Amino acid sequence: MGFDNVFPVSGQTYTRKLDSRILNLLSTIAQSAYKFGNDLRLLQSMKEIEEPFEKHQIGSSAMAYKRNPMRSERICALARYVIVNSLNPAITSSTQWFERTLDDSANKRICMPEAFLAVDAILNIYINVADGMVVYPKVIEKHVLEELPFMATENIMMEAVKRGGDRQELHERISSFNGSCKTG
Repeated sequence: MGFDNVFPVSGQTYTRKLDSRILNLLSTIAQSAYKFGNDLRLLQSMKEIEEPFEKHQIGSSAMAYKRNPMRSERICALARYVIVNSLNPAITSSTQWFERTLDDSANKRICMPEAFLAVDAILNIYINVADGMVVYPKVIEKHVLEELPFMATENIMMEAVKRGGDRQELHERISSFNGSCKTG
């Protein structure tokens, strides 16, 4: 019939496993975007990075001084929607009757286009955030320098073990030192 690819076995409709594969792929994009948005939100709370902030943008309706990472929050909200939506065709595929039914096709008509639209929005916001992101190297350097003594403890402990120290004893001593330093 001139088709390059066909489904080896099909009923009235193609297997909904194809929808599941498509939404799983969109879900992986959403997962990466969620990770980016969530990390940026955490780094912005530490004042190391900031997403773009427009001239007339309101940061927080209750706290005028605050700059909420609203784009990253939106990425995370849409990404969560796509991730959860990826279960939809899996459930449909597993419960599909011998032939298509309205619960199958009506569901497909909603979940498939909405997933594509949501991922499109996620990627547009992602590009906007990445293009306008502000990084504060001095704040990052300050945080790294504050943590450097604690990060160095692994190297100190390994060197002490090489010189004959008891690893467990060294670990306990360094842990107690770290705890007393961080608590004051």
